[in-house]
Amino acid sequence: MVCDHFGKNPGVFTITFFLVCVLFASVLSAQAPFEKFQVYQSIPDEKSLLTSPQFVVIDDFNDGKFRNRRGAPWQTKTPAIGALDIGLDKTDARNAQRGYSLKATYNLTPDEQVSFRSFLIRLDVSRAEYFVFKYKLQVRGADKFLGRFRLALTDGAHRTVIQDITQLFPAQDNWEEVILPMSLFRNLDLDQLFSIEFILISKDKKIQGDLWVDEIAFFGFNDVAFESHRDNLAGFPKIVYDNRRRERLKREVDDSLFLKAVAYDTWKYFENARDKKTHLVVDHIRLGDAPLIADYTSPTNIAMDLLATVSAERLRFITREQALKRARDIFDTLRKLRRYKGFFYNFYDTKKLTVTRNYISTVDSGWLAIALVVIRQAYAAEMGSEVTALLDQFSFGEFLDPENNQFVVGIDVPERNFGGYHYGLLVTEARATSFYAIGKGDVPPSHWWFLYRTPPKVWRWQNQEPRGHMATYDGIDLFQGHYRYRDKVFVPSWGGSLFEFLMPTLVMKERELAPEALGLNNRIATQLHIEYALDEKGYPVWGISPAAISSGQRWTYGEFGIKEFGAKGYHDRGVVTPHVSFLALDSLPGKAIQNIRNFLEFPIYGEYGFFDTLNIRNNRVNPQYLALNQGMVLVAICNYLTQGAIQGYFHQDPIAKAAEELLAKEAFFST
Repeated sequence: MVCDHFGKNPGVFTITFFLVCVLFASVLSAQAPFEKFQVYQSIPDEKSLLTSPQFVVIDDFNDGKFRNRRGAPWQTKTPAIGALDIGLDKTDARNAQRGYSLKATYNLTPDEQVSFRSFLIRLDVSRAEYFVFKYKLQVRGADKFLGRFRLALTDGAHRTVIQDITQLFPAQDNWEEVILPMSLFRNLDLDQLFSIEFILISKDKKIQGDLWVDEIAFFGFNDVAFESHRDNLAGFPKIVYDNRRRERLKREVDDSLFLKAVAYDTWKYFENARDKKTHLVVDHIRLGDAPLIADYTSPTNIAMDLLATVSAERLRFITREQALKRARDIFDTLRKLRRYKGFFYNFYDTKKLTVTRNYISTVDSGWLAIALVVIRQAYAAEMGSEVTALLDQFSFGEFLDPENNQFVVGIDVPERNFGGYHYGLLVTEARATSFYAIGKGDVPPSHWWFLYRTPPKVWRWQNQEPRGHMATYDGIDLFQGHYRYRDKVFVPSWGGSLFEFLMPTLVMKERELAPEALGLNNRIATQLHIEYALDEKGYPVWGISPAAISSGQRWTYGEFGIKEFGAKGYHDRGVVTPHVSFLALDSLPGKAIQNIRNFLEFPIYGEYGFFDTLNIRNNRVNPQYLALNQGMVLVAICNYLTQGAIQGYFHQDPIAKAAEELLAKEAFFST
């Protein structure tokens, strides 16, 4: 066993921490049995290990960078200059034409120890069967290797297990492989491995030579990364395309029963796609040939989980007691998360609860605050005071740019770098955050009137020159602008996606309180989207908005929209998403329900409801669920079936009541 304190020695490690070493009960001896299974033969040499889901690759060095596949550098610890030098060598263990390996040149005096190491950044390989790597050794001045060679893995709690593998380490010019069963490391938390270290030790003699290491990976007989993440979740779909369920839904003629059945299936995402220990819902899961499970979440995802919980109770999928337990479980975790001036960071690891980027998002923070308001009203007697205490810890004035009285998109911390982007238009999903912040008193009511209805006429980059007139509200002059498309006038969003127009209606009573402004505009925008998709493009269904699409074994989040309906405008790529039809239950419910039914003509339905996208041009479905879009589906259905229950909770709160008058004052298209 080797226990080291890695200090701040020049050229060694810049991060100091103490390794708590755990001695494995049966340290391998020269007589210990080793697994002879040939893992590398499971994939042809001409293909990278990265192409096989059976491997979680730490490093194959083929990108020519001195960083592992987790993004961390390789570093050395040496007692003296020249004892160990490492670098990349144009030698590859599996394909000489393709890549590189790590070459370590060692020169140790008697009783000396050196090592090279890299961080794994809390890697989850709990379902791996073996740890594997390839090596080649050349010894100088002796006919065999006279030292000791050890491998050390350290987990997130800084527990280390060290295995002596010298007996696998003859000196020879050929590439050999080491295959270690993961049972040798069972004292570690394999859900969060922190670092890997290769250690060379001399005994009573000087040792010199060169060591090449390559193709370092964890191996399993299934999709290792996916299975390792899946065992953290409460559940996972057993089938991909639930065609039997889809056919039953098609036969349901009662719209309310139809929507409630979809809501029940959608709710399963929030029941199952959550970490068993931290109770945080993951950002997304994907099924099919290249399954994926996210290991992170965001404030908006947490907000959707809270709103989904209230919706599930109102729809009688769960009891009030179950809903309260879920909400309290989430609150218990929220208290553990690192924050900045009360605000939650935008991405957290769902298992380790670590911040994965030091960034605060304005709109994500806004949706979490809004969801907390709904919780405060839905469970006032049980959770009201603790929700209030949490809301009082942050002020949205932190995001307000005094130069233009608009919110910045977010803040990088600790630099407090605002960046150059603002939520400058009223018709975006961010207006709900503005509404909340004004009602709470974090920003002045004038902020509402500083949001552009259209960009100023002098901004020539916008899609069309706006028409309109000057108007005055609360003593503030604004340009009451609008666009025109065919026979309709409307106030545009930024990207022209229906999501931007309609997402705030999950909580805001725009149809009731702004019948000549936002409520009217939402209805017009929905109708425009329908006419564009069905009449102009001939699509069988409508609903163009940002959503997830497949990209080989990976996925991307595409900013899809209709360019003519936005100030800048996203592009229509023939990708439609069901979730915006559910948002349209607030603006054009009859047409929305018919469109939802039309979606069922395609294999776009699974155990957790509608998948995220359908590409009209090739009829390809992306079998993926996003927490954000699942939340919008469920909450929108709840509002429709309960006469606006979630909207009602939000508007009965003093925060929403204080801002309601802003909605009724304005008329978008009056002269």
